[in-house]
Amino acid sequence: MTMTIRATRPDDFRSTEELLRDAFWDLYRPGCVEHLLAHQARDTTGLLVDLVAFEDGELFGSLIVTRAHIVGASGTETEVAYVGPIGVRPDHQRTGVGSVLMRAGLGLLIDQGYGGAFLFGDPGYYSRFGFADAVRWGITTPDGLNFEAFMGLELREAGLAGVHGRLRESAAFEVDNEELLAFDATFPSRERHVLPGQFGQ
Repeated sequence: MTMTIRATRPDDFRSTEELLRDAFWDLYRPGCVEHLLAHQARDTTGLLVDLVAFEDGELFGSLIVTRAHIVGASGTETEVAYVGPIGVRPDHQRTGVGSVLMRAGLGLLIDQGYGGAFLFGDPGYYSRFGFADAVRWGITTPDGLNFEAFMGLELREAGLAGVHGRLRESAAFEVDNEELLAFDATFPSRERHVLPGQFGQ
């Protein structure tokens, strides 16, 4: 079997949203928001990368990257990339699909001339691609915070040199709860669970 990575087409949109919903359901919160984030990102001008992974005609992975900015104390803005959501079909996780997608996406960002990329995720996983705690560059979350799961990556030598401030994500990441519930209602009904350690517990 051969893995194929290509640009997402409009006829893939719903399938990728279903995949992301399956991949993230009850993972970080009751239900999930990632399928809505992908849907909203595709309706903005800030979409930088939209890839899918196929094997023998079956969809196994999806990656979205959007435009973001680092806003400095003086109001200066530096354009960067924000990676995610990236998801792999549950029955194909830990098989290398996510790694292939990530490397393809980062390659496209380098080709587009971006100096840095950021994401929220598992440091044990994303460090393999070179991501490190964003505190290294003096860059914080939109709320001015730093923690291990907020990571950055220089896409070229000194790509984030002199860049300091707060990340400002794409407007696609603004989630209205009523819109989320309405969007989720267009998918098969599924029970939400609050699991130990989740937000909202």
